[in-house]
Amino acid sequence: MGMGKASEWLQGLKEFWGEYRRYKSGIMGLVLLILLAGMALGAPLIAPKETYENWYNPAYWTDYPQEVPPVWVSYLSGVKKAPHVVMEKGPGDATVLPSAGNTTYVVEFTYSFRYDEPPNDILLRVMGRASEEEKAYVSIKVRRPDGQEIVLLPGYETAFPEIYKGMSSKHFKVGKRSDIGTRIVKWAEKFDTPENVVTASIRPPLGGWVIRILFSKAEEGILVGDAELLKGDYVFTITVVVPKGGELWGTMMIFYGTAYGLLGTDSYGRDLLAGIVWGARLALLIGIMTSLISTIVGVLYGVVSAYLGGLVDEGMMRIYEIVSSIPLLPVLLILSWQFGVTIWNLAFIMALFWWTGPVRTVRSMALQIKEETYVEAARAIGVGTRRMIMKYIANQILPYAFAIMALGVPGAILTEAGVSFLLGGRGVREPTWGKILHDAHKAAATMKGLWWWVLAPGLMICITGLTFVLIGNALDRILNPMLRR
Repeated sequence: MGMGKASEWLQGLKEFWGEYRRYKSGIMGLVLLILLAGMALGAPLIAPKETYENWYNPAYWTDYPQEVPPVWVSYLSGVKKAPHVVMEKGPGDATVLPSAGNTTYVVEFTYSFRYDEPPNDILLRVMGRASEEEKAYVSIKVRRPDGQEIVLLPGYETAFPEIYKGMSSKHFKVGKRSDIGTRIVKWAEKFDTPENVVTASIRPPLGGWVIRILFSKAEEGILVGDAELLKGDYVFTITVVVPKGGELWGTMMIFYGTAYGLLGTDSYGRDLLAGIVWGARLALLIGIMTSLISTIVGVLYGVVSAYLGGLVDEGMMRIYEIVSSIPLLPVLLILSWQFGVTIWNLAFIMALFWWTGPVRTVRSMALQIKEETYVEAARAIGVGTRRMIMKYIANQILPYAFAIMALGVPGAILTEAGVSFLLGGRGVREPTWGKILHDAHKAAATMKGLWWWVLAPGLMICITGLTFVLIGNALDRILNPMLRR
């Protein structure tokens, strides 16, 4: 008996697939759904889980470039942008020069510059241990491709007061307004005209200007950005003198690129690819969960109302009318503002108000089904109310419920995106697509020309909505003969 039912089920599934694949839009929707599901399930492989867990932790993103476009923009613009480069070396990679009472470590980093734009900034980080009484000394210099050598830091006394990934450290930024920037400008003054020196003295050394000087040819115009870029290998030498009892744990250099990853970064330096792939998991979760719960509740509500009839039907329909008249979005905004929500309870709250969608249609279908001969026969032999509702009526409406559920997913995703966009920090804390759009709006991304920050989440919302609309329409055409061509 069990084998026979399984065979019938497989045969029905085969017939359904034969009908479904006739609709090209349905096939397209299925392909998109597989891609979205693959992105959601493979999120930990595409972007580490720690990027999701630290999405709102500014300290985690300090080593990433801010507001830079995706790397593929270079192919469209014809300008070869500098990628983001991180170099790390341990104490074993350093040349050790022991001396009386101290230990000197010499570390070299070679940066091959072959791009049409210099990096946005350069960070040098030294990790180690030293006491407040006997501090370590750090000096930094760079040898350019033309043989010129610039002493960026002649000697800096430090006890490694900062914490980086649980280690004591000290960092230095080349492009920051500091002694390093001043030294780069002073070195460049030897090669430029007095007029440009005066111009440069009026404009203080800030960010990208200092970095461009470092990567420019030593010729007239170097101070005002008119000199050509000097391509080749730049060798940075970091010398750390550690006192007795101290130690060096490692050194790092970060060249902040002018492009990053497949989707770029936002104003906080966050990798938008991580937000998008983890947002896909959240979007499918909230969309499917909300639609599933609301469809089940709505279908059962409509069937029970139709089957019981009389005063029960009247009372249930009045309740339905009251709930369906409540505006969902304002209620969600008020509840979220007052209590804060997570993805899970937001899905349940939406389902509590969204179940009214299929009720009227299901009720009308159930009213017809309960007049069928087999239902009358089942009632005559004493089949119970629960079994009658579940097996003989609701079971016949199940195919329609699948179509309704698929068509309900886009609305749930859009509602969540709307709540997250409007409430920002008072909405869900997870990095959903709506939250990413809210952050972009808050940072005036469109005004700054950061189109990739807005395009990625907006496009994903559109694609996900289109996916379930295509699938839902195909199911509706198969299950509703009136829609077949």
